[in-house]
Amino acid sequence: MPERPFAIRPARDEDRGPLAGLFAAVAEERDGIAAEPPVDVERRAAAFHVDATIVATVGDDVVGGIWIDGPFFGFGELGMLVARDWRGRGVGSALLAAAIEWGRERGLHKLSLGVFPHNDAAIALYRKHGFEVEGRRRKHIRRANGDLWDLIDMGLLLTGD
Repeated sequence: MPERPFAIRPARDEDRGPLAGLFAAVAEERDGIAAEPPVDVERRAAAFHVDATIVATVGDDVVGGIWIDGPFFGFGELGMLVARDWRGRGVGSALLAAAIEWGRERGLHKLSLGVFPHNDAAIALYRKHGFEVEGRRRKHIRRANGDLWDLIDMGLLLTGD
């Protein structure tokens, strides 16, 4: 099997800027994450908790990232970004697998996330890794144009409890 063209590793301080730039680029797409432009890249860079973030890199470029907020009462809340050109190439799957391992190593009993109902590729990815739909938040996210979007709640139990 050929070697992957990307690497997965824990984030470092110097990844803050590239992660924030990637966040801004995905926000520009206006359909995959709740954030919309304009994104204050400096503020976003300062907000990343690199000790709970994993990145996908190609050479010196950050092409994806996943972070785990929490833990809150034993669970972590996931957020993930993958650069448009790297979607469908295994980056999201590798990041998600690393986050699941990260959660298990830290004794979390569950990971959860929210995803837009129209994001079929993301929903399929999460299901592939064992996440299940746990509910739907109707008209939960207000978009810049005033539209209200639903959010699908998904979760993965990491323990047999």
